Amino acid sequence: MCKCSKRGRLQKLKIVKPLIEKMMPITAQEDPEDVDDDSPSRVALRVLNVLSTSLPPQHVFPTVISHVLQYMQSAEPMFRKGAMLSLAIIIEGCVDYTREQAGDIVTLICAGMSDPDTRVRRASCMALGCIADELDDEVASHHEKLMPLIFNLMSDSNEATVKYALNALDCILESLGDNIARYLPQLMERLVVLLDTGAMDVKPIALSAIGSAAHSSGEGFAPYFGEVIARIKQAMALTGDDDTLALRGVATDTAGAIAEAAGREAFRPHLEETMRLAIEGMDIPSSGMRESGYCYFGVMSRVFEAEFSQYLGYIAPHLLDTLRMDETAAFEQDLDDGSEDMENADDDDDEDSPFKVNTAVADEKEVAADAAGELFASTGAGFLPYVEDVAKELVNLLDHYSETVRKSAVVSLFTFIRTFNKIAAPEPWKAGVPVRVPINDNTAAMIKLVLPAVVEMWGEEDDKMVVTQICVELRSIMKDVGPAVTVDYAQDISNHLLEIFEKKAVCQTADYDDEDDLEQDEDELAELDSLLIGATADCVAEFAEVFGDAFETILDAFLPHITGYMKPSFAVSERAMAVGCLAEITKNMGPGITKYAEALFPMFMAALGDEHAEVRSNGAFGVGALIESATIDASPYFGDVLKALYPLIKRSDNLNNIKDNAAGCVARLILENADAVPLSDVLPAWIGALPIRGDHLEDLPVYDAVCHLLKNKRADIEPFMPMLMPVLKQAMESSDTLFSDESRQYLASL
Repeated sequence: MCKCSKRGRLQKLKIVKPLIEKMMPITAQEDPEDVDDDSPSRVALRVLNVLSTSLPPQHVFPTVISHVLQYMQSAEPMFRKGAMLSLAIIIEGCVDYTREQAGDIVTLICAGMSDPDTRVRRASCMALGCIADELDDEVASHHEKLMPLIFNLMSDSNEATVKYALNALDCILESLGDNIARYLPQLMERLVVLLDTGAMDVKPIALSAIGSAAHSSGEGFAPYFGEVIARIKQAMALTGDDDTLALRGVATDTAGAIAEAAGREAFRPHLEETMRLAIEGMDIPSSGMRESGYCYFGVMSRVFEAEFSQYLGYIAPHLLDTLRMDETAAFEQDLDDGSEDMENADDDDDEDSPFKVNTAVADEKEVAADAAGELFASTGAGFLPYVEDVAKELVNLLDHYSETVRKSAVVSLFTFIRTFNKIAAPEPWKAGVPVRVPINDNTAAMIKLVLPAVVEMWGEEDDKMVVTQICVELRSIMKDVGPAVTVDYAQDISNHLLEIFEKKAVCQTADYDDEDDLEQDEDELAELDSLLIGATADCVAEFAEVFGDAFETILDAFLPHITGYMKPSFAVSERAMAVGCLAEITKNMGPGITKYAEALFPMFMAALGDEHAEVRSNGAFGVGALIESATIDASPYFGDVLKALYPLIKRSDNLNNIKDNAAGCVARLILENADAVPLSDVLPAWIGALPIRGDHLEDLPVYDAVCHLLKNKRADIEPFMPMLMPVLKQAMESSDTLFSDESRQYLASL
């Protein structure tokens, strides 16, 4: 079986396509009834999954999809089944690559869901669930095609098909938004019937779908609240075998979804009883029940906030017990149960030995770690008596064998810092070092506990998604708390970020046999690698915001690596990432970016000419940010900039906020030097692109520019006032529109 550690070798030997071509026919073989039993087809599908998540998507998806299209035309149903399962299994590693093809993929799946063969229909439901999980909005936009097919399969005579249809439905519901209203009556009628009369293994899935429907419909769920909450409380009191407890666990989870949909006041009459049932469930000797309890407590703390503190005296000891739980016995059980698998494992897989296997205890710890952050963030001061003990246990989990536990611990530890800072309610932070706005002692103490531990584990972390999460959390905490979080750890953090750009981080080098393989793969990234690089770039850009001028020495090290991703040989997402990162840095550094202006301007202009909207959009933002921030006269270049912006301004769509960023760029030119802008030519197209539709941060320069023209260039803008006034009226009436205080006051006076 292919291992991701051999990915460089596979690419160098050019055997990826032949390997896929050998695997695809095997996916059409029969599977045993027991889902836990191995079979050639299941192994082949695992190989495809490893390939898709470990290799650049352009090496995998085209070959697989060509076979999928071929197999869907086959008269043999097992080939059609194999096609759908192959599509399901590879989507995890091809999300961005397939985003623009989502409509075609949905059409294929619809054909499979209408297939006369039960096995193909089941596989198609599985494919829909997998793809909806990754491309939720794109798939949900095809609800008019999908929902009638799902409703039909919910009445299928085959129980397994009903289960898979419900799973697919569950994945789609939360992305339907307002569109769910048209389906809700029929949907709830079907789901309640399945909950009342369906098979025992169907009931939990139906109940979960009810929770998703509640989440999506919000206040629209009110007519169904009474009948659903009664059934939930009944299910939350069940005792018995594993199947019964599974239903009780889902009922506990769903109670939280219903509470969020109904709101605090509507759910308050049911709080005491559901909490009693959830707490009783915590005493059942079942990790699954405790997981459901922690999920429920976290959600209820969000709904009831400080009011929920009354329950912390019971919850916190349970939380600490879980975080401290000894897993030795669980490990021994795993080894006993999996001895045959371990004996047959690849010798090269030593580093992934039993200690990479998730046990039920590890899953419970992951959920408990998540809940810890939720509870403190929601209850605030009420959680303070437990913070120190819980934080220490979370730090201990940073070297847990399970990557999902490590990731949850990282998230909650940064949540602890954020919550302490929120409780202290300090003045807004100011950019620059040394720190100009001090933080309080509790926040500082939590930073000293968390940052050294996270920085240390980062240096040894071998999982890309954990490192990606660290970058995401660092960016978020810097935005919330400012430079005080990272000022004492800037060098170590910068080194780790630089290693990622250089592809020398532990989590990256583990994928290759040697440096030659790494160099061979230089310009092609798997999507997990792309996510990692993108999160790293966002983190670097936030560094620029909190450090201000002091970021200059850090930027010198990063600049050549970031610009390297702008090469045409890189995928669109990487090029867009690089341009966007440099644009954000340009905006965040302010005048400090001036020394780099000569190098950055042609890069942004080149991006404006890229064939892809995502890159052009970021290029427009970058040009505007550079003209706004740099202390140089850029007016001689205004003509070239406006010429490049014109096609963007005139677009009928706002894909990737391209129209918004172009309008914002024009606004920055006007603010910089309105005399250098041919207003009579520019204003009709510019005003026609307003109001801002998606990226409302661009409202700020746009309406500042409008005010500037009204105050200083009234004669030039007067002929266009009939166009402008409806735009201003719409903007002023929208709660989404952002204004500077001065502009809001001035426009309100008109």
